[in-house]
Amino acid sequence: MSTWIPQHSRLASLTLLLGALLTSGCATVRQDPAPTLSLDASSGHARFIGPIDWDSVHRFQALVKGQSVRVLEVDSRGGSTEAAIALGYWIHQQGLTLEVSRLCLGSCANYWFPAARKKLIQPGAIVAWQGNLHYQLLQHEQPELFEQTAVTASGNEIRLLRQQVSLEQLFFKQIGVDERVCWIGKLPPYKANGYFVLPPEDLRRFAIREVRTEIDYSARSVERWQPQFPVQKVVLPFGGAL
Repeated sequence: MSTWIPQHSRLASLTLLLGALLTSGCATVRQDPAPTLSLDASSGHARFIGPIDWDSVHRFQALVKGQSVRVLEVDSRGGSTEAAIALGYWIHQQGLTLEVSRLCLGSCANYWFPAARKKLIQPGAIVAWQGNLHYQLLQHEQPELFEQTAVTASGNEIRLLRQQVSLEQLFFKQIGVDERVCWIGKLPPYKANGYFVLPPEDLRRFAIREVRTEIDYSARSVERWQPQFPVQKVVLPFGGAL
């Protein structure tokens, strides 16, 4: 399988639609640091700070080509699904440690965090989900599962969305992670309005392992970031079915 997934122009309108779906109703996150792509070749420590799009992913690809990368530090509130999945394959294939220095939201949480071999969430940082492509499709096909109203989409947009979901599900199959992690907090009884955070012990139930973070991370991170955007802690029933 190729590491990089090509962009398809016919999906441009869908990408814009999904961006609106995933950001609607969310308060503005406090001002982000300047976008930065860097690599310390001597330590194998790379940094990806800023929005995820094809331009930034391609520039990062050029930066690390032929280099030995062990740790990828990220600070991103997401961006392009296709571009994030492309780099997610590379993160998984390289067996990287992902270090979250501040934010890992949206596509970063969906595709980069679970793809890494090891995950380090620094004190004060947060990894939070608010849905993926499959979540958007379920809102249209099984709206009774959710209280949130799906954005109206045409039949052609739904067909394109199903195609994208098939690519997304292939990605999660390849990395061996249960993609329900991206939207479990949107279901009853949690009904997260905005983002949600899961503690490391619950992440293991989705096959997301080797997560290191501060004690009582989920509660502390929610307390820190709630003034900036809607986010809540979700704890799954002990020993229960997902």
